[in-house]
Parts: sequence; structure tokens; C-alpha cells
Amino acid sequence: MPTINVSWEDLSKLILKGLNKNEISKLAFEVDEDIFYKDDLEELIFLNKGEVESWKDDQIEIEVTSDRIDLLSTEGFSRAIRGFLGIEKGLPTYKVENSGIDLIVDPSVNQVRPFIVSGIVEGVEFSDTQVAQIMQAQEKLHATHSRNRKQASIGLHDLDKIVPPITYCAKKPEEIKFIPLHETKEMNGKEILEKIPKGREYKYIIENAPVYPILHDSKGTILSLPPIINSVDTAVTPDTRNLFFDITCLNKEIAKYALNVLVCNIAERGGQIKSVNIKYPDHTEVLPDLTPNKRDVHLGFANKVLGLNLTIEELKDLILRARMGFKEKNKNTLTVLIPPFRSDNHHEIDIVESIAIAYGYNKFEPKIPKIVTVGEEDSFEKFIRKITYFLIGLGFQEVNNYIMTGKEIQFKKMNIDESKTNFVEISNPISSSFAILRNDLLPINLDFLSKNTHVNLPIKIFEIGDIVEIDESLETKTKQTRQLAVLYTDYSVSFENIQAALFALMKYLNIDFKLVKLKNTTYINGRAANIVNNGEIIGDLGEISLEILENFDLINPVAAFRLNLTTLYKLI
Repeated sequence: MPTINVSWEDLSKLILKGLNKNEISKLAFEVDEDIFYKDDLEELIFLNKGEVESWKDDQIEIEVTSDRIDLLSTEGFSRAIRGFLGIEKGLPTYKVENSGIDLIVDPSVNQVRPFIVSGIVEGVEFSDTQVAQIMQAQEKLHATHSRNRKQASIGLHDLDKIVPPITYCAKKPEEIKFIPLHETKEMNGKEILEKIPKGREYKYIIENAPVYPILHDSKGTILSLPPIINSVDTAVTPDTRNLFFDITCLNKEIAKYALNVLVCNIAERGGQIKSVNIKYPDHTEVLPDLTPNKRDVHLGFANKVLGLNLTIEELKDLILRARMGFKEKNKNTLTVLIPPFRSDNHHEIDIVESIAIAYGYNKFEPKIPKIVTVGEEDSFEKFIRKITYFLIGLGFQEVNNYIMTGKEIQFKKMNIDESKTNFVEISNPISSSFAILRNDLLPINLDFLSKNTHVNLPIKIFEIGDIVEIDESLETKTKQTRQLAVLYTDYSVSFENIQAALFALMKYLNIDFKLVKLKNTTYINGRAANIVNNGEIIGDLGEISLEILENFDLINPVAAFRLNLTTLYKLI
């Protein structure tokens, strides 16, 4: 999870902003000269989804959950804590004026980075602390929410150095020439990617594109080469008062949330937000759009999840403390208005989590469930343990991989078209390596073998674990299935080796089955079969194809079989 650094004094003063001494004295937490005591502030941070990692003089290092991108700065935490303390309740509102500035999107960017969002904040009085928080929020958004700039990259400029209208277009690398930020020499696009640190770090995003994206104003002054670096010509300095944001992206929704976080955070310190007219060839968008999102929450559902007996009026107050708004839908249902900088509310349960935070986790009293049962191991788990012990007895070693994985391992290296696959994708992953939930155990175990090529052969492994697929008929919209994957690699290994292990297991479980010829891209043609019971496919086995072995950098043959244990259990 990301960590941020904030000033103890700055955070305290932002929380208490606008309060007189009498109002401060009524708070449940003591304050000494507008500064919270260390333990009290640490508790407030903890109760609002943060954890203090360390204190050093005035600086606090806080670990933040990756789903709360609005908490990646002092401003975000102060806004949340003010609601928690009842200082400032309800949906934060920010006035947005139209700047009249146009940003023209040229069709040439469709070849490389097709979308852009933009906004302006004017009248900013910079301090060193504020500058540090803006830059920190920008970099943390890059690293987490924007997937290391691949999905979105943020540019920050001095608006007074720009002559509108602004154009977002793409040109050949040799035609792009400007002085990058922190440099003194003019460079072209290729040189920027090769000679400066940021260029080398992020060049993989655009280096193979026929053209590179740039922003320039009406005088031809280049603002930036996204997603790499800005130009010195529009650099922000301590004298800057008016900020222009551009966020180029592959995913427009990710970029819009990032923009809303940044402009709203600066507005918390008194800046005036203004919109930009983004003109595509076929339509115009006016951004930032700070319209709140909506989601219904039911009183009965909230009480059931939280184990409370809230009234509708108490529920309303907690929603306001969570810095959200509401409209009454009926006597037991509220339509919650979610701030435009919150990207973490995808389901009613997410609203209930915010209500729980506003209520205070420290107020929940542990209760023994009012049920009478006799503890007993689940019969399915006994079945799983039986298989585990048997495979260990056959000389296989059990491994356990993460249920989260990446598309490259799960699909690209397996030569699978992801568009034809049923899988669950994480909306805001912290890393591309943990961007989806696995829907098959075989890829991640092939990756395991690729990381253990230094181990003496043979290697015989198995994993029993959950795989997840989308199922719209279920309440959670997902279906979890327990799968078994068994892999065998050696200098020489064949279909017969893995078939022997399968036959031994099925005989041990007393399950009748037959093998039916299978042809797919996973296995070598003619060396693969489906495992069938009573006309139902319960798994497959075969020798892994040479193309897939090459993709995983495996030089020795691999044979494997997979079984659907959820289905298999029903058979016995």
C-alpha cells in the first residue's frame, strides 16, 4: 500500500481551520495551540483508514489503503477527519467556473494515447508544504491509481506561461524539440527517451508507437511530452498562482478521478477551480466534472452488516459525517451522493464501510453469535486434505500462489485471447502484476516453474486453490471454484508420466472416468485429452505446447493435468 508524508502541524491546522477556541474545546480530542497531541492525531488517522508508520520531528509517514486515492495528501485526510469529528459534515461542494480555454484534441493521438482530461485552479498561494503535497499526490497517483503512468499521466503547468488555445496532438519523435524539465539542452523525442532518467524509466509506454503525444499552445510552445516529462517553458515555480492540469490517458475514468482529487485538494486551501473545454473532432467535454455519483443504501442492509440498530435519522447523520450527501428514496432507503474524488464506491457494501468509519470502529462491541452449533471440519475440506496427502505421497510438492495475478501471465504467455475469457479485473490495481483474479491455476504455476529453473530436476508440484469467474446470476456477480493443477517437468517427461499420476489419484478416489482427445493451444496437438465423467468434462491433461514453454522461458518439457474439484466432490 502507498505511504505518504504529511506535516503534523499542517494537518492539525487544516483539520481545525475556521474554528474558534470555544469550538475547539468541545472536541473529543485535546488540542494544544491548534496542534493535536501525537497520540490523538495518530488515532484519528487510524480511524480514517490510515496507519502511522513513523514520526520524525514534524513529519508523519502514513500508510494509506490503495482504494482511497483521495487520502494521498494532507488535504484529503483533513477533509475526512473534519467529517469524522463533526466539524464539517455533508458532501463537499466546490464551485467550478468556465475558464473559456479550449483544448483541441487532434485525431493523430489515436495512434498512441487517445484521451485527455484537463482542469485549472487559480489563485493558489504556494507554500513549501503545499507544493510538497501537490507533487506527492501526483506521484502517488501515478504509481498506484494510474499504474505507473501507463493508464494515465499527470502534467502540472503554470497557466500564465501558456497562450490558449492548447492543442493535444502527436508527431514523429524527430519533429518534437524542447528543453525537458530540469534540463538545459534542447532534445528531440528520441533523445528524451534515451538521455534523461524519466525518459528511460517510462519509455516503454510509447517507444514503439509511430508518433509521440505532445501538448503545445497557440504560439507553438511545447508544454509536455506525456507520459514522460514536462517542458521547462511552463514549469511551476514558487511564484506560480494559476495551475493548469493535463492528464493524458488510455482510461478516461481513471484520469477523471485523478483530476478531481487534485483540483479538489487544492481548492481545500482556497484555490478557485475552473473548467477547460476539451474539443474532440466529434464532441466537446467540459472538465473537471464534479457531479456526485449516486448509490442506494438500505437501512436494513446497513444494520445487518454492522450489527447495529440505527434509525434512519442516525444513518443520515453518519452519511454526512462520511462526507457524503443523500436524498430520501423512501422511509428505509437513501440515495447516497458520493463525492467526485471518491473512486472506491462500487457497491452498497462500500457505502456501509464508510458509514462504519464515520460511526467509529472503536465503538463496535464484540458479541458472541447467538447460535448453537458443534464445531466440525467441513466435509469438502476433508476431501481436499485427502487429495493433498495423496499427491504428497506420490512425490509432488504443494505450492500456494496468490489469487491475484497479471494479464501477461494469465493470458498473453498462454496465447489466450483475453476478450474471449471470463475473468474478474481489479478496477484500481496497485500493480499490473496484481490486476486480475486468476480463472485458472495452470498459468501461475508455469510461472512458478520459470522462477525455479535453478532447482534440480525433476520438479513435481501441485496447487489446490480458488479460481474466480464472472457469474451475473449470483449476488456477488462472481463464482469461485476450487481447482487442482498438477505439473511435472524433467529433462524428459511425457503424457504417460502425468497420466499415471491422474490414474492413481482417480483410482484412490474411486471415480470412473475416460479420456477424450483434446485439441487446443495449451497442449501439444495429439498429446492432450479431456477428463470426462458421465459425459461432463471435469478437467484435462497433456504436454504443454512448445510456444507456451518458450513464453515462460522454460527449456525442459512440462506435462500437467487440471481438475475441477468442486465438480469432482459432487461425484463422490
